[in-house]
Order: sequence, then C-alpha cells, then structure tokens
Amino acid sequence: MNNKRRIWLWMSILVTFAMVLSSCAAPSTPQAQPVATEQPTAETGQAVTTEAPQPVATEEPTQAVSEPKVLIARLPKDIGNLDPAFIVGSEDDTVDRAVMEGLIRYTPDGKTANQLVESITPAEDGLSIDFKLREGIQWQRGYGELTTEDVKFSYERFIDPNLDAVYKDDFASLDHVEIINKYEGKIILKEPQATLWTTTLPMTSGLIVCKKFVEEVGMEKFKTDIVGTGPYMLKEWKPKERVVLTRNPDYWGEQPYYDEIQLIPIDDDKVAEVALEAGEVDFSLVSLASVDRFQSDPAYHVDLTPTNNYSWIAMNVENPKLQDINVRKAILYGIDVPSILTATYMGKAPQARALIPPGNLGYWEDAPLYERDVTKAKEYLAKAGLTSLDLNLAVNDVTEFRTWAEIVQQNLAEVGININILPLDSSTYWDLGIGDKGKDVELVAMNFSAMPDPAWFTMWFTCDQVGVWNWMRWCNQRFDELHKLGIKTMDPAEREKIYIEMQQLWDADAITVWITNQPLAYVSKATVQPAMYPGGLCPMLRDFKATE
Repeated sequence: MNNKRRIWLWMSILVTFAMVLSSCAAPSTPQAQPVATEQPTAETGQAVTTEAPQPVATEEPTQAVSEPKVLIARLPKDIGNLDPAFIVGSEDDTVDRAVMEGLIRYTPDGKTANQLVESITPAEDGLSIDFKLREGIQWQRGYGELTTEDVKFSYERFIDPNLDAVYKDDFASLDHVEIINKYEGKIILKEPQATLWTTTLPMTSGLIVCKKFVEEVGMEKFKTDIVGTGPYMLKEWKPKERVVLTRNPDYWGEQPYYDEIQLIPIDDDKVAEVALEAGEVDFSLVSLASVDRFQSDPAYHVDLTPTNNYSWIAMNVENPKLQDINVRKAILYGIDVPSILTATYMGKAPQARALIPPGNLGYWEDAPLYERDVTKAKEYLAKAGLTSLDLNLAVNDVTEFRTWAEIVQQNLAEVGININILPLDSSTYWDLGIGDKGKDVELVAMNFSAMPDPAWFTMWFTCDQVGVWNWMRWCNQRFDELHKLGIKTMDPAEREKIYIEMQQLWDADAITVWITNQPLAYVSKATVQPAMYPGGLCPMLRDFKATE
C-alpha cells in the first residue's frame, strides 16, 4: 500500500471512529465482558434478580448528566505483548503502567515513591529488601485481594528457566521472595543489584501481576489481556484499531481525571499530525520537523523532551557480506550523518557517537565522531577486495526512516555500495531480526528507547540476545562479563568505567553507524496536561489531567 493510500485509510478510520463516538451517549461495553443481569448477594453468593426502579414524576427539571471525560491519544504502534516479562515496546509500557502497579513507582517529577507498599527497606548489605503491602487492595474483575503470594509469583517468574523471560536481567540477582504473612515479605538477593531501584522495581518489570488470573488464562492470552490494581482497566483491544482503558471504580488510591482513554495506533508521524490537527486525537508524538508549526499555534501545547532514545544503522556481522570489518568501516565512513539529521529532524536532534547518551551514567564523552570521508570509505572497501557491493537496508516504513534510507542510498552509491531499500510495515519490521531468520538481515535502521540506567542500554546486545534484540548478531564475551559486573557494582564511579569500556569494545568492532539521541516532541491540545515517565520513555496516562 503506497503512502497516500495509507494516509487516506488512517484518516477514514479516525473520522469514522470520531463519528461513532459523537453518536453515543455512553462508552461502549467491552466485547469479552457481557454485563451480568443477575448479581450474587454478599450473604449467600447466590444470584438474585432485581427489578429496575420506576421513574418518579417530578416537577423539578432533571439535571443534565455530565459527559464522560475521554482522552484520545496516539500509540506509535499497536501493543505487542502486555506481559511485563515480555513487553515489546513503549506502547506496552504505556498500557501496563496504567492498569498494573508495582511496590514503588516514578512520580511525574521523576522521583520514586511507595505505591503498593506501606514500607520498603533494603538491608545494609544490599542482600535483602523488607516490604509491607497496603492492606485491602483489590484486583480488578473480582480476582480478590493483593497479597505477598502475588509479589512472589510476579518476581520469581523472571528467573524461571522454563519461562525464559526476555527481561530476566532485570532480576539478575534475585534468589527468591520469602512470604512472612499475607502482607509482609522479604526479597532475597544473591548479590547487590544497582538496577533494582532505578529500572526494575519502579518500572514495568516491577509491576505485580495477579497470580490467579495469569494461571487461569494462560501465557498466550496474557499477552493481550491483563488485570491489575491500578486506576484504569483494560476494556477493549481491537488489533491495529484501538486500545480502550476505562476508569477502575474500585481503585484504592486517588481516582484519575479521565473516565476513559482511547489509544489509537498510528505508525507514521505525519499521519498522526493530520489526525491531531483534525481534532481526532488529543495527544500525540509528532516529528521534530513539525515542532515549530505546533509551537506557533495556541491551540496546542508542545513538550520537547530530552530522552534516552538512541538510533543507529545496524550491520549484521554474521552476514557473509558484512563479516569483514573493512566493509563495515567503509559503510561507517561513507554515510553523512549530519545530512540525515538536517533532512529528517530539521537540525533539532544531536548526532550520537556511542550507545549511552548524555545525561546518563556511563556516557562516553570522548567517543569518536566519524565524519564522512568518501576516499577513506573506498580504501576500506578495497581492503576487503571489493570495488562494489549490493546491500539491503530494511526500514520501518515511516517518513523518518525512509528519509534516512534515501540519504544512505545516495551517500553509499558514491563509495560503490548499492543500497536496496526495504520498507516494511510495523509488524513485519519488528519481527525481522528474531530467531534464525535474523541471519539474513544485512543493514537495518533501528531505534530503541531505554530506562534511566546504563544496564538498560547494554542488556539488549549480549550474546544471549542474538536472535532476540541483538540484530547485529554481535557476540563479545568481555562485553557480557562487563554487563553482569555493571549490574552488581554499587559504586557509581566504578560503574561508569565499566560502561565506557563496553562502548569501546563496541566501537572497535564497527558494528553500527550511530545517528542520534533524538528528543521527542509530544503535542497535546491546550486543554490537556500530560505527564511523562523519566527519559520521555512513554506517557504516564494515570497522571494526565485537564489544564487549570
């Protein structure tokens, strides 16, 4: 489907969706949850039928029922897997953290605070953590009360070898969770773990899942159907169309502002911008190139957020065409990164030089900056015994990465490297490097986001991530050893040295062309006050409200 047809299709969906909303007096009923006509009594548990009360005539004018407060927000792509141990992207984080909760959480000001616990206390030796749950917190959909059994189940599943959780490194030092009683427990560690307090317990891996629900529905259904203790419930998911969250009426804490949140997956920034300006969405990520336009319009509020995003062109070192480091260096020197930044981001995104961006522990300030040098690129290609080479460059089929690809194609043609651009839809793209089929990848434009800890940058590129998220298929044993050491090292200065050495190993093997650590531009209607997680990773939906 070409781009024009894609845009018209998206706009048709959005307009139709808006017409449906405007014609309804109340939110739609979740498909998989029919409303019961009989309710059990508290005393007997038996179903009883009740008659609806009859309206009483009155001369007083009836008060108008207030319309539900609905927020419509864009998701950059559809959800992939809502299981906290297997999330695919920030879209899953966004939904999970609105529905589920952890022992602690990040607040909108970037600080951590207790959430499901009254207290949580680490031991002086860093080998255990005592916690006391708040009493009476109920699971959604009638699954009973939150207890330490749920905490034990939630955390120990990450270290279950049979589960083989993608995010098992988040609990790398966990030995087990000890249950003291219904509300009190102790997290027992094999060794200290610095990342527990920055990216595990307050983020998605630290969310508590309902043991009874997961065991009842099974792993496959749990990917797209969740219950939690949070302020919103997952009401509906229509693949590639919408995710609907509705207010949890029995939430134990402060109720959120919005009664319902509708999340619309829109892959392309430009299509999302059209929807935003047409009034079909209230909040969206937009392209950096469009920031000035929205900033000049008082109908919108723009948050230009520094992030932990990192973007690069990956080179598959297992592919026969790219096994020779001289070929990889030819590509490295052949690409004009500043031209990509100007054409794609209008100069609003900085050039990246290494894995960990500024502002993070482990930032390599002295990382080399590779400037385009066609002569040097041709010399490296000649060292590989080549005068020309044909390569595929796979990209997510959106404006941002198509622009990258076109410039790379022009640049490398001057070196003697012919680039065939492979634009892929979102679902196909994110499956590209998984498993053995990843061996066929040649070049691929990539963009990851990270939580605020250096281990979250390095964890995807260890040897055991080959065929998972390590699409360069690069395996370096020293890198792996340092990754494990960095997780258990508590001294920040020592950790910094570890992560800089890891990036030096990466750079020496010339496996990537770094592009940018681009900020993200979030635009909302002037009536919406958004909130973001640290590093701009994803919207904090539970804390969205109207502007005052």
